[in-house]
Amino acid sequence: MQTHSTFRCTPKAFGLAILLSFGLVFVGWAQAGQYRLLAEKSNAVVVAARVQNAEQHCNLEISIQGQATLEREVRAPYFEARIDITPQDVESVTVTWRGKSKRVNDEIVNACPTQGRTQFQVVDDNVALRAAWLSGFAAMGQAKADCVRTALQMDRVRYEWFDVNDKEYSPEDWKIQRAMGQCDAFLSQKKAWGEQNPKSFPCVQSGVKTRCEGFYSVTENGKTRPISADEAIRRQMDKLPWGTGVRETSGAKVARQKQEQALKDQQLAQEQAKLKAELEAREREEQMAKEAIAAQARERKAKAEADHARRLQELERREQERLEKRSWLLKQLEKLKSDPKADAKSDGKGDGKGDAKGDAKSDAKPEVKAEAKAEEVKPPPPAAPEAKPEEPKPK
Repeated sequence: MQTHSTFRCTPKAFGLAILLSFGLVFVGWAQAGQYRLLAEKSNAVVVAARVQNAEQHCNLEISIQGQATLEREVRAPYFEARIDITPQDVESVTVTWRGKSKRVNDEIVNACPTQGRTQFQVVDDNVALRAAWLSGFAAMGQAKADCVRTALQMDRVRYEWFDVNDKEYSPEDWKIQRAMGQCDAFLSQKKAWGEQNPKSFPCVQSGVKTRCEGFYSVTENGKTRPISADEAIRRQMDKLPWGTGVRETSGAKVARQKQEQALKDQQLAQEQAKLKAELEAREREEQMAKEAIAAQARERKAKAEADHARRLQELERREQERLEKRSWLLKQLEKLKSDPKADAKSDGKGDGKGDAKGDAKSDAKPEVKAEAKAEEVKPPPPAAPEAKPEEPKPK
């Protein structure tokens, strides 16, 4: 039974691939399609009631073949109910629903004014369906395939188990059709990054060459904030506005900041080296100036000491000349002072020699200096000659 069901669905899967490849999936409720159920496993599916009056919130009683009856509250605009079906040894499962009112916390929930039914085929795998969807996605192109997958996953459509060629109707039909159409509109809208790969492309930020990435955005209350691609697709599905932008990639930003910091550090090091060199140059100049001042001081000191030494030598020379020019008399007086016996000897000698020498000496020396020296040192008066005893006269 299960093998037969799988074989029966295979040619429909090829039809699905053809429809998906050309994007020719039903419009609204005009095209059929339904889930396939995996035998003896819990399968999540959706049923929807057609409510055509103004009811916004109502209740359904749902009967599942081989399972207990259950109730679901549904709301406008889609009036959908998600249920779980676990088929046993059957080829198909029939589900029916009808409106039934109920009381909740003393409030009445009206019965949905409708009734309906659908049927799900039971299979033992979805290999053929999955292959058909993969083939259809490949025919769409990578960008659209990614968009459609995202849109269907957001709407909780289990497309790998959905056969669009089934004759039954499903509330998932319009979701698939909407994903196809809105993804075309989403991709046709111009992006800030143009035809480049939004994940990474070369760009210029603040005059600096770097690498950028594209991002989606939304403007709320006058403020723009980035959003994910999935959120942008969601807004496209709901026909809400969204935008795009370009920003530097985090990796490029970190690398650029490191490069800028390295450049700043290099510039700072150069400035510090320059300031240090200028400071050292000023210190050398100051030191040279100090040394020049010290050398001048030493030179002045040496000159002063040399002048002082010359003055002392001059004084000594003059004193020597003065001593050499003293009169002979003063020299004699000095001799007399130093040797009194020499005076007695000098008296025993004739005056002729002494006077002659004395006159010669006095004539040789200047009179003014001789007189000055004579007044300066007055010789003591000459000692009186000793009285000799008279010799006795002969008798």
